[in-house]
Amino acid sequence: MIEISLYSKHNIQEGFTFLSRKDEKLAKLIISNPNFSLSKRCTGFKALLKTIISQQLSTSAANSIWIRITKNNLTSRLNILKADQQLLLSLGLSRQKCTYVKELAKQDINYRDLNLSSSEEVINRLTKIKGIGKWTAEIYCLFSLGHANVFPSGDLALQESIKVLFNFQVRPTEKEVVKISENWDPWKSLAAHLLWDHYRNIKKKD
Repeated sequence: MIEISLYSKHNIQEGFTFLSRKDEKLAKLIISNPNFSLSKRCTGFKALLKTIISQQLSTSAANSIWIRITKNNLTSRLNILKADQQLLLSLGLSRQKCTYVKELAKQDINYRDLNLSSSEEVINRLTKIKGIGKWTAEIYCLFSLGHANVFPSGDLALQESIKVLFNFQVRPTEKEVVKISENWDPWKSLAAHLLWDHYRNIKKKD
């Protein structure tokens, strides 16, 4: 299965046209975001390492740890394998995340093949690794691979954004978000990016 890529202005415009017709709420977000663009993230070990480090942390905390990881030249499989736990702990990783990054480094993943795989195949492969749950695998598909039809329904920011945009009284559950996002197929990822932008705007107002 060949995935539609978001890293194309033509595809983004096609996706916006589709979403505008399907959902008037998203149509308003699209109109209010005329300069929307996406920057391609790196793929492979480094990208997954960074995503694991960012799990359940604020953006600022994750960025601080990542800067220290980078300064200590620990963004490769080999160097993570060589690093002892005390060093990783001193850079801000929890003991649990020390285990997770080590487990990732032990994996012999063919990232070129992974990059050509469907979202379902990527998620199935990555979630077999200790420390990588569905959210992490979906984020990799969405940001690193640019797959157009992935929606991390367990993401709290997306749930909160949907709550505000659709005037819900309470934050929707993951199961409810899965159902809502079906309306945006096959451009779920584009809807997710719009909703993340909306969430950032909500936080600025707060």
